[in-house]
Amino acid sequence: MTADTSTVRVGVADWRVADDDSILVTSGLGSCVAVVVYDPDAGIGGLLHAMLPEAPAPVDTPAKYVDSGFDEMREALSGLGADPENLSGKLAGGSSMLDISVGDAIGDRNVAAAERALADADVDLVAAETGGNNGRSVSFSPTSGDVTIDRVDSEVQVI
Repeated sequence: MTADTSTVRVGVADWRVADDDSILVTSGLGSCVAVVVYDPDAGIGGLLHAMLPEAPAPVDTPAKYVDSGFDEMREALSGLGADPENLSGKLAGGSSMLDISVGDAIGDRNVAAAERALADADVDLVAAETGGNNGRSVSFSPTSGDVTIDRVDSEVQVI
C-alpha cells in the first residue's frame, strides 16, 4: 500500500464500495461469504460480507443476506459510476466450520446464493476460493481487482 492508500473495514453483515486506492478488508469469514463485484475499467468495486443466503421479507439488515446485500451493493456501485454491463465478480469463504451432516451446510448455501445472485445480474464470476474448513480474511483492491485471501491455515492466495 502507498501512503495515500486507506484501509476500509467491512464488518459482518456489511458492505462497502470504493472508487479510489482504498483497500476493502474483512475478516472472520467462516461459513460467511465475501462477494466482490467490480468494474475493472472504472476501478470501482465493492465487498459484501454476508452471513446467510436469502433474506426474509421485509429485511432490517439487507447486508446480512447474500441476495439483498448484493442488490444494495450493486446499486451503490452504479451510483459511483460502475457500468452494470462491465462488472466482474469474485467469491471467498463459505467454509464448513462445523461437522454437521444434517441438510446442506450454510457455507455451501451461501456460495450457491452468491453464484446465483451474480448469474441473475449477468455478472461474470471470474474467480473463487470457497469451501473447505478454514476461516479466511479478505482484502480487495478496487483499482486492480485483486482479492488477497489469507486463510487460517497460513495459505495466502491472490485471485
